[in-house]
Amino acid sequence: MASTKEIKNRIKSVGDTQKITNAMYLIASTKMRKARQDAENTRPYFDLLRREIHRMFASDEDISSRYLDSAVDEEVAGGRSAILVIMGDKGLAGAYNQNVIKETDALIKRSDEYRLYVVGDYGWRYFRTNGYNVAEDFEHSMNKPSLGMARDITREILVGFDGGEFDRLYVCYTEYTGGMSAGIAMHDRLIPFDKDDFLPEGDETAEYASGVFEYEPDMRTVLEKAMQSYLMGYIYSALVNSYSSEQNARMMAMDAANDNASELLDKLTLEYNHLRQNAITQEITEVSSGARSLRRKKKKSVGEM
Repeated sequence: MASTKEIKNRIKSVGDTQKITNAMYLIASTKMRKARQDAENTRPYFDLLRREIHRMFASDEDISSRYLDSAVDEEVAGGRSAILVIMGDKGLAGAYNQNVIKETDALIKRSDEYRLYVVGDYGWRYFRTNGYNVAEDFEHSMNKPSLGMARDITREILVGFDGGEFDRLYVCYTEYTGGMSAGIAMHDRLIPFDKDDFLPEGDETAEYASGVFEYEPDMRTVLEKAMQSYLMGYIYSALVNSYSSEQNARMMAMDAANDNASELLDKLTLEYNHLRQNAITQEITEVSSGARSLRRKKKKSVGEM
């Protein structure tokens, strides 16, 4: 049985660990709120961009782009795929990273050839260690997603697409679902786009299909630039969703760790109190026994006199 000193040291150790997990919970909560607010601030721009791309399609049904192909059948396996995989820099977030790995593996099985563009140190180390085909010169941390980061990622990936290195670009990320949830690991096809990807919501279709505009130098050039910007916005959204899901998953993990620490502290405190009570009882018993022994000796001494 452990001594009171050992249990006291364990109580201190668990208490110190609980302080750390509680601090990590608060930090994750702050990071998540900040990321969600940044995403909301940029949403109006990308919504407007999507509508303007739809306006171009409505103005000229025959317009084409190297980033556009409405005939791609997602049910048909094969082809050369590039997969943008968005994970975290570290663990301590439940099954967050493992769920993205499973989704990536399922997508790889559908491709004849593939290349992974990995965001996040945890994913970078995992895929390289396990022999996946990873773009070696593509290194991005998930410390803090930003539009600048999304712009750099878009630029690097488009070099491969424009150079004919792959036919399709997918993104594997975690969709933020809010509440106490780790989100849903999923994948989307980014390029080639489908015209339906740019349909405005609700009653906005008629508004953005009307009007005559002039484009300089020409509509196709403007369309391709707009699609590149839209791709950047989509990647930024995936980054923020993944980052928010990771922080939410970490909050859940740290909350569970706090609960476990509290439960363990209760058990250790109870055990410590029992040991102290037993020690005090033993001391009282020993004192009482000593006192009785002294009284007996005193009576015996008096009787002999």
